[in-house]
Amino acid sequence: MVEGSTLEALRDDHALGRGSYGHPALFADHGIVHVRDVAAGVVDLAATVDGILLPRRPSDRREFVVGLAVIIAYVHDVGMYDPTPTGRRIHALYGAHFPFSGAMDDVIHRLRADAGPVVRRIAAVDAAAPFGVACDVVLRELISLAVAHSKSAVPAALFADVTALKKLMRHIILRDLDQHRGAEAMPAPHDALTDGPGANARWYADPIGDPYAWLDSPHAAHRALADDAIDAVRLVRAADALRQRGTTLRTSAGYEIFIDADSGSAVFALRTEANDRLFLVRAKSPVNAGEANLRRAFVTPQGNLRVAVHRGRFSSPEAAAAACAATASAVADVGADVLGAFAFRRPSPDLGEGRYRGSEMRVHLERPADEPAFADDVAAALAHRDPSLAARVAVVADLEAAAPAERARYLRGIMVPAEGDEATRILRELGDRGLKVTAIDRRRAFEDVRRVGLDGGEVLVQAGTWPAFVYLAVEPGLRAQPLGGYDHDDVPAWFPIGITGVVRRAERNSTVVAVVPVEVLMIPGELFGREWFHPYDEQELAGLLARIGGG
Repeated sequence: MVEGSTLEALRDDHALGRGSYGHPALFADHGIVHVRDVAAGVVDLAATVDGILLPRRPSDRREFVVGLAVIIAYVHDVGMYDPTPTGRRIHALYGAHFPFSGAMDDVIHRLRADAGPVVRRIAAVDAAAPFGVACDVVLRELISLAVAHSKSAVPAALFADVTALKKLMRHIILRDLDQHRGAEAMPAPHDALTDGPGANARWYADPIGDPYAWLDSPHAAHRALADDAIDAVRLVRAADALRQRGTTLRTSAGYEIFIDADSGSAVFALRTEANDRLFLVRAKSPVNAGEANLRRAFVTPQGNLRVAVHRGRFSSPEAAAAACAATASAVADVGADVLGAFAFRRPSPDLGEGRYRGSEMRVHLERPADEPAFADDVAAALAHRDPSLAARVAVVADLEAAAPAERARYLRGIMVPAEGDEATRILRELGDRGLKVTAIDRRRAFEDVRRVGLDGGEVLVQAGTWPAFVYLAVEPGLRAQPLGGYDHDDVPAWFPIGITGVVRRAERNSTVVAVVPVEVLMIPGELFGREWFHPYDEQELAGLLARIGGG
């Protein structure tokens, strides 16, 4: 599609100049870079959600889930070769037909010859409980589950209803693609094969009873295979929604997309094939504007969807409103895929539950640094679009400027509840250290505070990095080395670190290291400035000095 979407190739295509943001040249990239990104995302996501949103599995089953998900990732968008409206509508169905078409025979043969975790698992299951069809057919069936990356083709509820999923998969592959193209709607599990089995029936002795029989088979080995295969599909659906966006977002022709502060609209940077001319074109495309404003979206170690945006400040209320609506739409679309991927699960007889249920996932919107209130507006727009999301959306601190090691540490941390003995002790200790804690709104102040553990020798903050957090050690064990030739300081317990950098928004002027294992509290800088920063008035100084003298 890239070659056919260059400016030179489209020179005489007047549709591109009529505000048609649905033109193939302006589609979000679904080519090889995209599938590589999704495949890599599958591997990362699998590590994050193992035992959290998915059951913890034995190593062989975990390798099967990840291996199958990677294969599916490389197949899921093969149908995007057809840029017509009908082609885009049924592209996921093409992904189901592709493994049976003969076009993938070389890949099937290579997979079987290499005997990786997917092929080994199929053979082991067949030895325990014969499938009734050839093992290479089962491999094709497993890969054809790529169709389920699309929520319009396979509703998420079918991840828990394997009989309905089996019926739908049979209907999809036993009906020719031309028949699907001519249909007015996507197939449903209850649809009958009124046209008779199509070309793919040749793979089965009994085209009605054989296909996907393992999906709802009562045999324990088949059931485990089905549960694992469906979890592989969950990973692909979620990783596809979490694909690269923002500064790395490009169209099928390789054009960059970004959001315009003056209008809240998407701007396409159109380049010639020789890369010697650049045309900046503003398009009234809320879909593209919303996707371009998403900096990144990912699943946290606590099993929540976290979303960061590029920009929150716009030059007019109208532009801000347009950007808010577009961003909310993009977040809603990502949320529908990611939350939906983990929302429905049938109980497993041989696996434990993940730590969190998919129905407990929340959407965390980070406050952009340039206009933190933008996240509140997007959250309100999301709740208006889908009232069921209202209780699942939370506005949280901006982490995008944090050093990667600090961000990762924070995301692994344990939330400190506003109500409870721990928060009471924190406020008491900080008051004793001199902070004006009487002015703090306890509920708001603790909304993003986390507790983390450091190992001896671990660097807490590095001089010169952005002050993304204020730190509090709950016990002695931190040592600060200031810039400028000053001696190091041993930091007392409960003494705040990083306040000056956070307040003046300047890089840190000390490196802080844990000399022994120690627990610290992390308060995001934006939260500290908004809820914890309460300086004393000059009139209060005399009373403070009296407290020092009396101490």
